[in-house]
Amino acid sequence: MYNLQTLNLSGCIYLGGLPRQLKYMTTLRHLYTHGCSQLKSMPRELGKLTCLQTLTCFVAGSEPDYSNVGELGKLNLGGQLELQNLENVTAKDAAVANLVNKELRDLTLRWSAGETEDDSRVLENLKPHDGLHAIRIHFYGSTTFPTWVAMLQNIVEIHLFDCRKLQWLFSHDCDTTFAFPKLKHLTLEGLVCLERWWEIGNGGMQEEIMFPLLEKLLIEDCKKLTALPGQPTFPNLQEAIILDCPRLTTVAKSPKLSLLLIAGREDQLLLWVARHMTSLAELTLFCRKDNTETTLAAAEDGFKEVVDGKEEWNGHDLPLAVLKLCHFKSVLPGMFACFVHLQDLSIMSCDALVHWPEREFQALVSLKRLEIKYCSNLTGYAPAEPSTSAETSQLLPCLEYMYISDCNSLVEVFNISASLRYIEICCCSKLESPFGRRLQQGQLAPWIHQGSSSVLEVSSSSSPRAGPKHLQVNLRRCAGLTGLLHLPPSLKRIAISYCDGLTSLEAPSGVLSWLESLQLYECNTLSSLPDAQAYSSLRCLDIDDCPGLKTLPASLQQRLGSLEWERIDAHHYGNKPVLLKPKTWKYAIRKD
Repeated sequence: MYNLQTLNLSGCIYLGGLPRQLKYMTTLRHLYTHGCSQLKSMPRELGKLTCLQTLTCFVAGSEPDYSNVGELGKLNLGGQLELQNLENVTAKDAAVANLVNKELRDLTLRWSAGETEDDSRVLENLKPHDGLHAIRIHFYGSTTFPTWVAMLQNIVEIHLFDCRKLQWLFSHDCDTTFAFPKLKHLTLEGLVCLERWWEIGNGGMQEEIMFPLLEKLLIEDCKKLTALPGQPTFPNLQEAIILDCPRLTTVAKSPKLSLLLIAGREDQLLLWVARHMTSLAELTLFCRKDNTETTLAAAEDGFKEVVDGKEEWNGHDLPLAVLKLCHFKSVLPGMFACFVHLQDLSIMSCDALVHWPEREFQALVSLKRLEIKYCSNLTGYAPAEPSTSAETSQLLPCLEYMYISDCNSLVEVFNISASLRYIEICCCSKLESPFGRRLQQGQLAPWIHQGSSSVLEVSSSSSPRAGPKHLQVNLRRCAGLTGLLHLPPSLKRIAISYCDGLTSLEAPSGVLSWLESLQLYECNTLSSLPDAQAYSSLRCLDIDDCPGLKTLPASLQQRLGSLEWERIDAHHYGNKPVLLKPKTWKYAIRKD
């Protein structure tokens, strides 16, 4: 072991300490100790490892029997280094560590969550080499950073976490015309006292682009921050996440922005959208709940700017593919019509959604996934009868997945598309119909066509892709659902659970002959299943705790004992013995 050159202990989460004899492993060159969450200190005289080139994590101990960071001054380290428990480090030891002469590329400085008075002097003396590419600082306890933080001209990543006393990032001693010419990733998280980027009196920065190459920006839980730095222009910004920053009102200019996740007032969010319509591919908007009539009126103006911006799009299709909306109170449905390439739409806790926006949905010709949750005002169709035109039958023609949950006023679902493969509806207590009016009225033309045979098939003309679409339905905790009429012809799997109002299932001729899986669980009032067609394709049957279902239909009784998987109450077998299929038998032969 004393001739060992590489020792990798990374990720040893139960490692509490290193051996005292480590100092004798003088040929050791690479020691990987990152990811050892229980490591509390380093053994003494670590500086004797003069061949050491890599030390990924150093934990400063609080007792004299442990190494302090001053030991690092004797080592020619490079690459990645994390210094933990810096509250145990003095400014003198930090200076002796001599980080400025080490060719580090990635440096992490971590204090504990407790408060110390010497943090600024310690950080001042931990100045790294000018070639540093990434720095992460956790739980730093002073109001500003030392000058060297603003002078890292080669820095590519800056990540600041839980520096809860920090009021500004850079002091007045910094060059006011300075920028970060190579910075690509910036994270500010948990800086609850951060008010501005520069100390008072640095107006010159207003003329500069501070981050010309920035690609990813995350600002979260910076409750006092009011503005983005200088001219809020980020020519290369591709991803921006801004959460829990209620005073931040600046709207950036980012022509390459493709991902935006932001929380704020509704009017502010729509201004962000309007400014980046032509570049956004993924958009998540969380609207704050403190909207007033004034902000809602401003939101209407912001939405008008979004729609009117069509003239500035130069005829280009908007690239947005993923849209997630939460807590919107106005202008919600009208937004959909702007995004014909949208594939994934999620709507959560949006009071503005009261009726299915049929006309707006007609624009979403590429939508594949729809998720709606906690929309308490959503009821179903508008009072006027829905159109029975071909356009209505082609609503969301590419939709494959739909999930609806906790919409307590919802009575009916819109006419589902023949392309749908999976639908799940959960905790909608007033739901009466999960399949839309058209199916209830027996208008199945877009779903099926009949050839010379009597078998019903899903029409390939109803979807951009040829071939049948096999539908899976999952209904849970919908107490208002009393029956399922006119099941879709493409239905392959259906699971119903905790629907206490359900009394029966009904299906048109031919549908159940294609059903492969039937699962019923805790439907206390269910009393009958359809018997119009044999369950000839059924492979899985699961009926559990449905006390109202006394007998099974004859066509289903005939399949018992021959299914691939079945679990039903014993009384459904009657007096008929059940013979397991030979392929399920197991034999054991023991030779004495």
